[in-house]
Amino acid sequence: GPVHFDAADKIAPQLAGVLLEHGVIGRAMPQANIIGFAPPLCLSRDEADLIADKMAVAVKTVFDS
Repeated sequence: GPVHFDAADKIAPQLAGVLLEHGVIGRAMPQANIIGFAPPLCLSRDEADLIADKMAVAVKTVFDS
């Protein structure tokens, strides 16, 4: 099942900050520890892969610190 984090840990804002450092805009949603993305409809597969790769970097960065 899904993993739930304490809201006080501010996981989503941390992830959004790391993403921004890597050139990807991800928005920390206010409802929970959720990251929102709003790519254009003309998003290519390579661009989607790049976003996924940067998200993996952000998760590793946040959880390794």
